[in-house]
Amino acid sequence: MKNIFQNFRFVPDGTITLADALCSYLKEEITFGRIKGGDRLPTMAEIAQATGLTFGKARSVVERLAMEGYVHSRPYAGTVVRSRDGNILRGRVLVAVPIADVSRFYRAQMLETMRQRLSEAGYAFSIVTFPLHGSDGLAPLRLELARATDLVIAMRATPEVQKCLKESGVSHVYTFGDRPTDDGAPWIRFSLKTAFSLFADHCAKARVKRVVQVRFEDNEMFDVRPVLAKKGIACSWLEIPRKDDDRWAFEGSVRGSYEAFLNMPRENLPSLLLFWTSFHAQGAITAFLARGIRMPEDVKAVSLASVGLGPVYPKSFTRFEIDPSDAGEKVAAFALALLVKGRVPQPPVINLKYVFGQTFPF
Repeated sequence: MKNIFQNFRFVPDGTITLADALCSYLKEEITFGRIKGGDRLPTMAEIAQATGLTFGKARSVVERLAMEGYVHSRPYAGTVVRSRDGNILRGRVLVAVPIADVSRFYRAQMLETMRQRLSEAGYAFSIVTFPLHGSDGLAPLRLELARATDLVIAMRATPEVQKCLKESGVSHVYTFGDRPTDDGAPWIRFSLKTAFSLFADHCAKARVKRVVQVRFEDNEMFDVRPVLAKKGIACSWLEIPRKDDDRWAFEGSVRGSYEAFLNMPRENLPSLLLFWTSFHAQGAITAFLARGIRMPEDVKAVSLASVGLGPVYPKSFTRFEIDPSDAGEKVAAFALALLVKGRVPQPPVINLKYVFGQTFPF
């Protein structure tokens, strides 16, 4: 087996990890044919020994390559580079995903659909992660942007990511999240219009009198008050402070919500709680269980998140949900229109659906 690491060089400067540098190197070697389709990669132990990575980090590099479609596993053959079947590579698409989102089931399913469609069209598909707050941790994105890239699909439009993409000069499009404020790039957005209308009808039929929307930041796209007001249902906001910005989407949101609901008087509880994310719901449910408050008997709940709530209410929460395959198809089709036709078509809209669950019986 040839030494595929002979040209790999890594100079630690504190901006990028050894694993990120190795992953970027292997993707480039595969993209430009220096590692060919059908070649077998070294084992994870051999990768670790040759590069100085731990076994766990070597495995994460191989898993990233597999998720992005560069390699796949074969029984008794190990990890093998995917063959391009003689097709000429037409270009490269880079998808930038928030670190907090990349492991979510619906996001992973959406990314896989995008990878399949873009790979079928002859485009290399790469994924890079970035933090949702601050500019620390953007080195992997900058490293990927330094490589030949035809289009970047950014899953969130944070100010830091907008600045980074604008400075790079690479064509890009934003999906979901807030509308970019300082960028003329296309924006693919969520639509909750139909889903909110169904939710308001549900509340009216269930004779809900007061709804509290549990949230942690301003976002007009997720403001349900105007829709409920048309049904004569009162709705107010409960702001939950973020605890620990670096990991706000997980421990920080759960802990902040837990503390907010642990000592809330029972008489202050509304007919229904509408949570911004499933993480806030987890914190509140834990606080309710600790106090003997039952759901949905004592309080009904709905989550704006499109994922389940783990061991407490797995996939049984009444929720607003994205169809990840449909979303992936729409984003990939839009990206191909930009790449192939050379024009900016009308960005698609990703409609969320309202899904009934056990926490708000119909």
